[in-house]
Amino acid sequence: MFSKVLAFGLGALALVRAAPVFSFQTPMLSCSVNVDASVAPVTSNAIEPGVYKIYNEAFGPAQLRSYTLNTPIYVSYTREEPGPFGLWNVISVGSNEYKIVNAGLSSVALVSQGQIITEPRQGGGDNFAIEPAGEGMFTIQLPDRDRVWTVDASGPRSDVSLKPQDGASEARWKFVKL
Repeated sequence: MFSKVLAFGLGALALVRAAPVFSFQTPMLSCSVNVDASVAPVTSNAIEPGVYKIYNEAFGPAQLRSYTLNTPIYVSYTREEPGPFGLWNVISVGSNEYKIVNAGLSSVALVSQGQIITEPRQGGGDNFAIEPAGEGMFTIQLPDRDRVWTVDASGPRSDVSLKPQDGASEARWKFVKL
């Protein structure tokens, strides 16, 4: 395609130079080609399945963790490294629906009385939608519901509960893939 445009342009130039010139200030033939050759990277807003450390925006470096079955998962400003109890396997189970599994307990996350807890995997757990919330952050929610995983950042520790979506940092999560 480019070679045809180049050949046409060279041919036109040859004709213009061969034709009589009436004015040096007004060109007889003008050819302009604008080609947008920019390439934008293709990115996806979906979380890829894999093992992650999960952080809440309001708690900064405090990692999401769970040490005991059937109790709320939480974030905490502690110096201990939670090891596998702070690792979460995100497993795709449908179109933007995921199981979130604690690696240390091999347990799935689910909603119980408004809080997020873990239970043994054979219990099934809940499916969660993980939606982009800007700047590399995400919200985690039950599919088709306006209630998201949220913490209370007023203290050094907070259980995760479901609350109405308000866009606050307490409801925004960062996933760091291992």
